[in-house]
Amino acid sequence: MIRQITVQSPTGAAREQALVLPVYRGTKRLSPGAARMDRAFGAVAALLIADGFAAERGETRVASVKRGRRLVHTIVVGLGDRSRANAEDLADAAGAAAKVLLLHRVESAAIYLDDVFTGTALDAADATHAFVKAFGLACHHLKPRPTARLSRLSLRTRRPSSELAPAVKRARLLVDWMVRVRDWVNLPANALTPATFAAGARQALTKDGFTCRVLSRAQIEAAGMNGVLAVGAGSREEPRFLVAEHALAKKNWPLVCLVGKGVTFDSGGLSIKPWEKMNEMKSDMAGAASVIAAVAMAAQLEIPLRLVALAPCVENMPDGTAFRPGDVLKLASGKTVEVLSTDAEGRLILADAVAYARANYQPSVIVDMATLTGGVLIALGTRIAGIMGNSERDLDDMRAAGERSGEPVWPLPLDERFVSMIKGDVSDYKNYGGRNASVITAAALIGTSAATTRWVHIDIAGTSWNDGNGASYQARGATAYGVDLLLRFLEIVAARA
Repeated sequence: MIRQITVQSPTGAAREQALVLPVYRGTKRLSPGAARMDRAFGAVAALLIADGFAAERGETRVASVKRGRRLVHTIVVGLGDRSRANAEDLADAAGAAAKVLLLHRVESAAIYLDDVFTGTALDAADATHAFVKAFGLACHHLKPRPTARLSRLSLRTRRPSSELAPAVKRARLLVDWMVRVRDWVNLPANALTPATFAAGARQALTKDGFTCRVLSRAQIEAAGMNGVLAVGAGSREEPRFLVAEHALAKKNWPLVCLVGKGVTFDSGGLSIKPWEKMNEMKSDMAGAASVIAAVAMAAQLEIPLRLVALAPCVENMPDGTAFRPGDVLKLASGKTVEVLSTDAEGRLILADAVAYARANYQPSVIVDMATLTGGVLIALGTRIAGIMGNSERDLDDMRAAGERSGEPVWPLPLDERFVSMIKGDVSDYKNYGGRNASVITAAALIGTSAATTRWVHIDIAGTSWNDGNGASYQARGATAYGVDLLLRFLEIVAARA
């Protein structure tokens, strides 16, 4: 874990164990500032670049030399095309460099950043944020490793420290929360039940000034959230519904509701999933975890918004009390839904939660985040989340948030043609519209509860879990994708007000 991060002049003394020099594709020789840093660490970087270094994104070369009694390392890392530099690519490259430092058991490192800023459209603060975020997350692993020793980071730049300090502070806070989200999502389902998850989230948010309550099964029933009750009916672990509120007295601030899917384990219910990779279904609460982290950060950063976080927490299991294909449920919105698949459970609990948000808060906008469908994985892969909704402005803002955070999203169409695909024969709707457009029809059911309230749905089923092909700074398992995305979106909403 990185305990100390400082912003220093590149002319300062070189006391660190390693130097990281990021370079863009096409770099033939070091800039004067980089050359000076290189000389202080043994003058080997120029040789590394000269020897056919293409500087493709994440490409690294390392050399180690003796300086007095100690060994120091120089790592050159490629950033790819300068004209296309963005937060995601810089973080990916930074994570690759961090891995080299961890491999060499480096405890302190200096990063020369001025060349990263030069000639790009990317804001210096956003670039700094991407580097700090990636280095911090690269030090976190599914299982602690003895080689992960990096504890001090020196950011070398001629920019004044006051210019970059807010970005560093924000990135450090983000890393702390993303690590917490990763740890939550990685927990096995026998350790993280609906009750323990809701209680842990409540405890975390209360410390940040939220008013929190956790609805019991009886209170969920009283609120008419029969979708939540049905999904949790087959488990011995009773459902919970987390309600967290912040700054509601600030009537002149916009009110934003964030809703997260909190299925602590999803067997598929009676429509049971194949056994392969069912163990990963402990991660089906990643949306709720990211929502909790995002609102906590928003409060800590004093973003001028009224915030409500809602998380329906359930376990979807098959037993004699489980809900069945063919059952008809009356949701909190008053609409009826026929269950065709008990494995299409997330849209039921989210539809209830969105209806609860609309009825109790009349928010400016509702955003729900969920590991909802395999369809989004087929459509967009593991690095881009799908977004849908009824507000073009908010969809555009979410895309902008994705670009700035390095957690990209892509909009998919959602109109009456897709809603018609889930119209029911014996009910208002059915919970599964078939394989065609499955990622969109799943969102469409949630959207029926939003009605005319501005609403955005984010499907993170492809981006929330890393099987080994994720970004360089992502360990295997939970990625905590979505925390920075949601926070950037909240910042945009606040700036518009």
